[in-house]
Amino acid sequence: MPSHTCIDPQDQYAQAEVLVTFETVADGVRLVSAHNASDDDILPGLEDLQRRALASEILEDYRHACGSGPPMGS
Repeated sequence: MPSHTCIDPQDQYAQAEVLVTFETVADGVRLVSAHNASDDDILPGLEDLQRRALASEILEDYRHACGSGPPMGS
């Protein structure tokens, strides 16, 4: 399952990161977990807007690096 380092949506200063594990789906990505520096999975406590921000960051980084489309699992 692929993973990606994203800005922690709970950090108001955008300095902390979370390691997001995800799966690719037809319309983008499905988030599986988001582990912070303490290795706590913060995904269950995130609001929909924060989850969408993580998914958007993953897709935007992939599009910037590779052209277009969701990242493929390995």
